[in-house]
Amino acid sequence: MTVLVLNDTRIDRHIGCNFVMGAIRTLLARYGLDDVRYWPAHADPRNDPNFHTALATAKLVVINGEGTIHHNRPAGKVLLAAGQHARSRGVPVALINTGWEANSPELVATLNTFDLVAARDSHSASQMRSNGTNVRVVPDLSLALAQKPAITDTHHRVGIAVTDNVDRLKALELEHLRRDCDGEPLAISHAAPGIRGWARFLRDGISLREDLSHPARLAGLLRMRHRLSQRGDPDSDSFIAILSGLELLVSGRFHACTLALARMTPVIAQSSNTGKIAALFQDAGLDTWRCMGPISVSAIELARERGWSDQERDNIILYRQRAVLEAERLFEDIAGLASS
Repeated sequence: MTVLVLNDTRIDRHIGCNFVMGAIRTLLARYGLDDVRYWPAHADPRNDPNFHTALATAKLVVINGEGTIHHNRPAGKVLLAAGQHARSRGVPVALINTGWEANSPELVATLNTFDLVAARDSHSASQMRSNGTNVRVVPDLSLALAQKPAITDTHHRVGIAVTDNVDRLKALELEHLRRDCDGEPLAISHAAPGIRGWARFLRDGISLREDLSHPARLAGLLRMRHRLSQRGDPDSDSFIAILSGLELLVSGRFHACTLALARMTPVIAQSSNTGKIAALFQDAGLDTWRCMGPISVSAIELARERGWSDQERDNIILYRQRAVLEAERLFEDIAGLASS
């Protein structure tokens, strides 16, 4: 049974996206859905004749919502419209792994089109339900794949690592903090091979319109992106090995935080381009101070000393178990849609 998966985010060269798409592939295959075709993020599949040809014989369309559908962004509208198009052709559609924030009532209304809708956090689900849509909560799919090999309480940890942020100005704040707290840079994304890939990686971290008039800021952003390009590694296992050995992760990246929870690595976070990290921490039962306002060096040192509280540790264990269980239930139901 052919399944079409939309919004394949592996094109972004991002470790978190690799885990999400790996989980989708693994779980589809587990329930007998191994004839799968993928359409990449950042493109409208309706403009691809191959999509329409594949849709004519497809048994199911799965849309990976991930971090795409927020603030009425055009990319989110494209995904929802592509799903509506598939449904109008009589193909069942599952919208899964979805973060949702600050979208219009018109976009909320489109959710009633789909056969199955799953949000990746409770905050997103509450907004998606405002039009009466039945929405289940399934933690981000990266958590379903990144828990092996298991981490024990006796696992030796040392050092602090700091990621960047989707918001380039917040990323620069984190870079300053990294230097002040003597942390190591940790890149969750990586450049394409060659000089062009390196140049594109640098370019993606700046705004020419806004940063050219601030030479010092531009220079700082370029230095930071260059350093990250040197540390970036497409090997997900290498990233997980580093993350698993840290005393503390300081991050503004959602998937760095999900993977930290999967590896039981203590984390303190800066807000990203939406409230997704705070929503993740709330669902996982973490203390609110881990994602509150600006981060300081003193807050980092305190977080390093505290590690996890006993209550947080218990909550994370339950949350990780729920992530696996709910993912399996979700894909069992997805297989049921395809067979019907």
